[in-house]
Amino acid sequence: MHMEVLSADDYESVHRGSRGLAARYGTVTLNAVIEAWEALVQDVEEGFDSELVWEYTHMLRCRSWLAEAWPVFTDRIRAARQAEFDALDARFQLSTVPLRGQADDARWHSRRPTLIVGDTSLELPASWVL
Repeated sequence: MHMEVLSADDYESVHRGSRGLAARYGTVTLNAVIEAWEALVQDVEEGFDSELVWEYTHMLRCRSWLAEAWPVFTDRIRAARQAEFDALDARFQLSTVPLRGQADDARWHSRRPTLIVGDTSLELPASWVL
């Protein structure tokens, strides 16, 4: 696969996106956030631990960061990462269901894992109960 050489403007767009969101998300890199999104998607696919359900919204912050930072990146940065980003979103969509009351095409922040593993006696958030 041929990949274009990234320019100083490309790198600056990533830094600008990260700096612009640092107050809400801390200082992170694009690579670290995509890795965090990939790890969460894998956890959701394999079965989300019932003991972590109350942390789930916080764990979705990596995907929220991507949604907010993505428009700031140059076209070249987005093109270089778009296929990976789309694949992760598709895997997440397949491994989740909409929260109660949400449409079937709900975005990441309005979905929950289909498979929940661990202690089944733990109380789930009301929006997770179908």
